[in-house]
Amino acid sequence: MTDHEGFHVHADGTIHANHGGEGEGHTHTHSPQSTKTIKNRLARVIGHLHAVERMVDDERDCAEVLVQLAAVRSALNNVCKLILRDHMEHCIIDAVQNNDTDAIDELNKAVDLLMK
Repeated sequence: MTDHEGFHVHADGTIHANHGGEGEGHTHTHSPQSTKTIKNRLARVIGHLHAVERMVDDERDCAEVLVQLAAVRSALNNVCKLILRDHMEHCIIDAVQNNDTDAIDELNKAVDLLMK
C-alpha cells in the first residue's frame, strides 16, 4: 500500500481518492484497468508532444507543427473525457448516495476550468 496526496494505492492497483480536508469528504475507487488506460493514453500524449517539440527543433513547417499540436490537444481532450466519465460513473454516484454536495461542487469547478 502506498499513500500519496489524497490517494491510497492498494497492492492490487486499486486507487482510493480522498476528497475534502482533514478526514472529511468522500472516498472513491478507480479500477486498476481504468487507471492503466488513462496512464497509457497520457504516455502517448506526452510522446506525441515530445515529437512536436522535435519538429520545432528541426524547424519543420509551421503548418505541420500546428496540425500535430491540434492532434495532441484532441488526444488530451479525449483523456479528459475518460477521466470525467469515470468520475461521474463512480465518484459522483458515490457522492450522491452519501449526500456529498462538496464533490458535486468540485466537479462543477473542474468542468469550468476544463471549458476555459
